[in-house]
Amino acid sequence: MKPLLWRGVRVPYITSWTAEQVSQPRIIKVPGPRGLRIGYVDETEMADRRLEALWVRTGLAQGCGRPDFLRNNSHRQKLAMRNDLCQLCGQCVLGWFSNGRTLQLVGGSTPIYEGETTTAPPVHPLCAVKATQYCPHLRRGYVAALVERSVLWGVAGIVHDPKTLAPLPHPGSRPGELQHVHIGDKEIRWTLASFTVHSVHSVTAVSPAELQAMAEADTSRASAEGQQVR
Repeated sequence: MKPLLWRGVRVPYITSWTAEQVSQPRIIKVPGPRGLRIGYVDETEMADRRLEALWVRTGLAQGCGRPDFLRNNSHRQKLAMRNDLCQLCGQCVLGWFSNGRTLQLVGGSTPIYEGETTTAPPVHPLCAVKATQYCPHLRRGYVAALVERSVLWGVAGIVHDPKTLAPLPHPGSRPGELQHVHIGDKEIRWTLASFTVHSVHSVTAVSPAELQAMAEADTSRASAEGQQVR
């Protein structure tokens, strides 16, 4: 997959584009296997529902309009989490490390901890370093870690009141902030989901120097493979 550029800036695979924003249908109560739940007036089971949660609708027009770097495309995030795709380039990350490990990269200064839940897909080392250089959020601080297992945990979305269908505030969260809801929680039936959530296990912290070394090895590997092709 050729990297997408916008005004000379590389756009991550999971980033949403303005042409992908679509209007959302009205939410109603509908019957389900475990009782009432939220649904759309024109719901299509295969397209609108997964893990018993109702999902936001999103367009598929990657590269059209302009990128919204503050939003991620729900469909591509789900694909990346399900198929171990790099959140930056969209290519599979499996095989870069032994024991099936993958690299996680998140903004901030709090280390990635054992069992942490995340909506961030994995990333290649070289893509990670490029992201830390060009992404304003990551330039303010980031943490990285290798994880041996990334397990489906639930969804991130807005939970609605079963009686009024009004969005429910989550303690300690800001208005509109997405809540992580476990797949076994009854609240998932009342959740309008935006992203897949995984939990990470057997976590090993990666320092900036180690990440840089991994990226350099990534570059050498790509160069060797290119020479073999020629």
